[in-house]
Amino acid sequence: MILCDTRQKPGFHANVERYFEQAGIQTDRCALYVGDYALANEQGRAVDTKQDVLELAKDVMSRDHERFARECIRARDAGIKLLVLVEELLPDGGLSAWQSPVNTKGEPLTKVKGESLRRALMTMTVKYGVKFRFCDPRQTGRLIVEYLAEGALP
Repeated sequence: MILCDTRQKPGFHANVERYFEQAGIQTDRCALYVGDYALANEQGRAVDTKQDVLELAKDVMSRDHERFARECIRARDAGIKLLVLVEELLPDGGLSAWQSPVNTKGEPLTKVKGESLRRALMTMTVKYGVKFRFCDPRQTGRLIVEYLAEGALP
């Protein structure tokens, strides 16, 4: 059984919910100590999902940084291996080549540069032990299950 955090809005990750249902994986909603998903019988690993790199950039490089860092610290201090799974494939050149999406006026939605974000993620990995992975949204459910069940990084 996979526990889904109650702060995760139902339907927000319909792709993940659909995968769990099709795979016959039981889920239950409860308040998790860290992350969005954990196994009911083994909470030494957790997965936090981000809809895209823009959401990750807001959590890591903006006023939400303190809240996000506190969650990473809670995971580290509790011995929980936290994986942040970002549902966006990176461009050729990786995160360093990522550029902010733009609004209808052609203005970037964030001033965060891919290289700055890459360096910040490396720092968070060293300081807090959190891992970051990027994936095709169609694979998110499977990757969550693999990480929680086996501990293998996708």
